Amino acid sequence: MAAPSSYQGPRAEQKGKRVSASQDAHIAFEKAYSNTTVGDILEEAHGVLYSVTVNASLASVIAELNVRKIGNMPVVDPNAGLVGVVSERDVIRATGDLGEEALSRPVKDFMTANPKTCSKGDKVGDVMKRMTDGRFRHMPVVDGDVLEGVISIRDIVMHRVKEVEFEALRLKQLLVG
Repeated sequence: MAAPSSYQGPRAEQKGKRVSASQDAHIAFEKAYSNTTVGDILEEAHGVLYSVTVNASLASVIAELNVRKIGNMPVVDPNAGLVGVVSERDVIRATGDLGEEALSRPVKDFMTANPKTCSKGDKVGDVMKRMTDGRFRHMPVVDGDVLEGVISIRDIVMHRVKEVEFEALRLKQLLVG
C-alpha cells in the first residue's frame, strides 16, 4: 500500500509530474504569506517613523542612527518627499572613502538615491523577494510621494513567528477538543 501523496517527499513524481508540495519550502512560504500585506505588518509595528533631510550632516545622521538604535533611515527633501535612504553600509562606505572629512558633508552625498519602495497593499512575499534580490534589509513604504513607514526583514520575521505560534495554538485546541 502506497502512502498518500501528501506524505511523499517534495520530489515525488507520477508520470513525470510533481504530485506533492507538502514538503516544498518555497510553496509553503508562498502559501503562508499569500494574504499578508505590508499594511498588516505596519499596523502591528506601531513604530515612530524617523527621517532626515538631504542637508543633514553625515555626523548628525550617525548620531540619530545610534540614538534610535536603527540601521537605516529615510532621507526626505524639504517637502517631506522620499529621495533616498541612508544605511550603515552607506556610512561605512563614506568614511572608508573620505575618512573624517565625510562627517561634515551632507547625507545627500552618500545616501542611496531613488530606493526601491513598496506600498501598504503589496504582498509580503513579493516584498521579501525584492529585498532578497536587492540585498537590502529595509524598504520604504510609500503612498504616491508620501512616506508611510519602513518595513524590515525583522518586522516580517516577527509577524511570521506570531502567525506560526497562533497556528500551533489552534492545532493544539483542535486536538484537545
